[in-house]
Amino acid sequence: MNKNYCDIGGEIRLAYIDEGEGRPLLFIHGFTGTAEGDHARLIAHFRPTHRVIAPDLRGYGASRPPDRDFPPDFYQRDAADVAAFLDALNCGPVVVLGFSDGAEVSLLLAAARPDLVAGVVAWGVCGVISDEEIQSIASWLPVSGWGPKRQQWKQEIIERHGADQLEPMIAGWFAAAHAIHDRGGNISLATADRIECPVLMMNGDGEIGNPPHDARHLAGRIPHCRLEFIADSDHAIQRDQPEILIDRAQQFLESLGWI
Repeated sequence: MNKNYCDIGGEIRLAYIDEGEGRPLLFIHGFTGTAEGDHARLIAHFRPTHRVIAPDLRGYGASRPPDRDFPPDFYQRDAADVAAFLDALNCGPVVVLGFSDGAEVSLLLAAARPDLVAGVVAWGVCGVISDEEIQSIASWLPVSGWGPKRQQWKQEIIERHGADQLEPMIAGWFAAAHAIHDRGGNISLATADRIECPVLMMNGDGEIGNPPHDARHLAGRIPHCRLEFIADSDHAIQRDQPEILIDRAQQFLESLGWI
């Protein structure tokens, strides 16, 4: 896929995919991801019928320099980056499809800039850094101690971002998650009641870091939200149950008249 580049201010330039024609869809990847790494299958499915726009977030993939960092407000910073990116593209309202950290950013964007967002499909999300999330990442450090269970993830990070980014990315997110948790855990939960557009939330029934009770709490704060738990899926529904994810997203777009 060909990459375009968009200057959004402050010497930050986002690389992005912009292909196809029709109503625009914006794809936002997750932690350690890239547009293609997380969303290639979805982009391929929707490109014949929609304009698909998919940036690498600040510091990820081709959106470097600068290298990725993780201040405690990085979710809000990413949402502001995406808003500036959409303003620069002047593409009108989009339906956003976001995974994991990208799902949190999608909800923050919808709350802050309702003029830019006509709908959100968010999966792998619960609006907070939960106690379960903190427990699940306890064994992340040191990265030098990673065993075979994390070999695939390690290789993905190296291929997408370079070996020199492996340790800083993991340690940076780890520290930010603890800082967010220590100050109450909020990511997108506090502003969820400001979201005006329809939202489809999906979580795998095997999720660990985004537990069902927190997902239900988040969905309950969004005025127009439907929450579905996807059977036989872990965090990455686009990997574990891609056909179901595509089907639910397609139905959601049809319900919006976004076809």
